[in-house]
Amino acid sequence: MELVPFEPFSLLRDIDRFFEQGPSRPTGWAPRIDVFDREKELVVRMEIPGVSADDIDITVEDRTLTISGARTFEESAEERGYHRREIFTGQFKRTLVLPDELDRDQISAAADNGILEVVVPRRAEVLPRKVKIDVAS
Repeated sequence: MELVPFEPFSLLRDIDRFFEQGPSRPTGWAPRIDVFDREKELVVRMEIPGVSADDIDITVEDRTLTISGARTFEESAEERGYHRREIFTGQFKRTLVLPDELDRDQISAAADNGILEVVVPRRAEVLPRKVKIDVAS
């Protein structure tokens, strides 16, 4: 009979992995994103190291923003005998529902140092504005 070492935290690691990857993610990958507000815009940042700008598609349909693309690496003959492979390759797709107050016609995107930044400005009519007060003498 073989003794199996007791690992009390193995179940917690499995649960973390489940929530990190999601239940319906058998293959492929999904780059991590941050979504946050600035004063006049919504910003979506996505990790895309190793992904060419030519391999990224950004589409907006109604209130849905979809960022999709692919990451591939050229493999030489000596690289095929991997001992460990953790860098995901292949197709990815992230979809977000945008709030109504955004101007979806004025979206801009830029990539720098492996980070894609998509900026969606707020419509002018929903931005706060100052009102000048006339003082009667």
